[in-house]
Amino acid sequence: MPLEFQKAYKKETRKLDGSVSSLYWQDRSVYQLKAKIDPYKKLLQGEGRIVYYNNSPDTVKQIVFQTYPDYYKAGATRAGFFSATYDSSLISDGMVIEKLIIGDSVIDITNTKLVDYGGTNVAVTLSKPLSPKSSVKIEANWHYTIPGKGFERSGIIDSTAMFIGYWYPEIAVRDDIDGWDRIIYDASTEFYHNYSDYEVEVDVPDNFIVWASVAPDNGDEVYPDFMQQRILNAKKSNVPVVIMGQEDYKNGLKMKSHHWRYTAPNFPDFSFALSDHFIWEAREYKDEKGDYFINTAYDSLHKAFKTVLEAEGLSLNKFHHDFPSYSFPFKYFTIFNGLIGGGMEFAGMANNYALTGEELEGFIGKKTSDLTASVGISIHEMCHMYFPFLMGIHEKKYAWMDEGMAQFTSYFVGDTMYIEFDQPYLARQTVSPMMVPTYTQQLYSPNNSYTVAAMSYYSLYHLLGKDLFIKCLNGYMDEWNHKHPTPYDFMFSFNRLSQRNLNWFWKRWYFDWAYIDIGIKDFKNNMLTIENLGGRPVAFSIVYHFSDGTQASEDVSPAVWESSSIYTQKINPAKTIDSIQLKIFTNGDAVKENNWWKLKQ
Repeated sequence: MPLEFQKAYKKETRKLDGSVSSLYWQDRSVYQLKAKIDPYKKLLQGEGRIVYYNNSPDTVKQIVFQTYPDYYKAGATRAGFFSATYDSSLISDGMVIEKLIIGDSVIDITNTKLVDYGGTNVAVTLSKPLSPKSSVKIEANWHYTIPGKGFERSGIIDSTAMFIGYWYPEIAVRDDIDGWDRIIYDASTEFYHNYSDYEVEVDVPDNFIVWASVAPDNGDEVYPDFMQQRILNAKKSNVPVVIMGQEDYKNGLKMKSHHWRYTAPNFPDFSFALSDHFIWEAREYKDEKGDYFINTAYDSLHKAFKTVLEAEGLSLNKFHHDFPSYSFPFKYFTIFNGLIGGGMEFAGMANNYALTGEELEGFIGKKTSDLTASVGISIHEMCHMYFPFLMGIHEKKYAWMDEGMAQFTSYFVGDTMYIEFDQPYLARQTVSPMMVPTYTQQLYSPNNSYTVAAMSYYSLYHLLGKDLFIKCLNGYMDEWNHKHPTPYDFMFSFNRLSQRNLNWFWKRWYFDWAYIDIGIKDFKNNMLTIENLGGRPVAFSIVYHFSDGTQASEDVSPAVWESSSIYTQKINPAKTIDSIQLKIFTNGDAVKENNWWKLKQ
């Protein structure tokens, strides 16, 4: 265990059984933010009043602000999806702070003795340190140019549609492990948020609709009467209701007001999107775990996006009844159609690509539908509403704690991502142990964050069985929701709640240089011998292909690897076996060829 974690356990802000210590603390803020958007000049002007609460036993000598739009400044470190072909037209001045007042001090942001720019964060030394259990008021004015084509995660989608995220100087998380989060955002990893209260005002031209992390407080003041009626209808309908359609736009769009107001208590972040031409559809989803209002907003050119609202409903059903069997955290949720390729989660929202079944078919090699493609992206991004938005995971350090969970959801909708090919990169030295912080891994982090992590959760699920796994997961979520759990909190919680010592499992999945590779060592005299060559305790299936063209399969628990790297099984088949195959969820196996045994002709 690294020293910074040892320190937390020594101070007893964390407990070795994974439960929340009575000495655990986390800071928070109250934000009153205003954003004025000029969609034609691509400019956001902001002002805010913030109260920052130091809830720790420590005296705070600095306050660190996250200024994520600084990613677009000249010379910024970039390692995201578009970094290799970065468009120079995206270069801007970043977030320009025009005014900053902390307490009674007007901050000269050019004073390098007091203000330290750290790439995408700004650390300000306080003239008067903030004592424990106290607060300070902050005022700020800022502006930035909204990035265009080639943006990372949020920006301009077309001439009059945009998604706005990470748009205000956010007070960084300060925790009992690392202190202030000063990790530079280079787009290769994601974020880390405190839970705060938000009051937000957004001004846009009155021919634009705004969608946000929550519904507007003043819907009756902004929506025309016909839209208000349709929203009421949608809240009572289990099928999509068009709130704003193509025919409506032909008649002209004019909202009652250009001023939108929102309240979001105990939220990790706040985002919004706007357009003067996107179709808006909505409906209710209701079951024993809650009543939800789900929305989509999309370009009429993207016909496949019409299936997304159904995908949202199917995803909620899976979340409530299969995994994680926990109430969805956001009663109001919107999927906006903006990102090019994949999707991106935001509190109460997602910014998703309009993936078609035909495009997905080109990747997985089998025929599929637009709905299947929509479910694949939607359920992943919606799972992020639990991890990291309900569970305040440090994504920059441990992306596998949320991305792996989201990737694991594909198991519950049918593993469409199973593709027959070797994945030797999973066994290379560039793939470090998962506990190595994600932000240090750069382009190699997706291997651990997605494929390997999903396999670890899949294996844990099959090790414990569904009922015990869900019991442990829900217990962990009950304890740590709206807090900042570390990997140790997750592992210790499962040890305690399962009443098992799972350290052998954690060690080989998250701490060792093991990898995923199992193979058939031998099959003779009806005795099948399988070897774990990579060392990770993986769950797998054995598929028997018979000479009459039929097949049978059985699942094998990773428990077989606890004390041995060899697993043997006696088989008494009623039919002749032509071949035997080992299958792993998402095909997360480094070497494909040893997964087969074939009868010699």
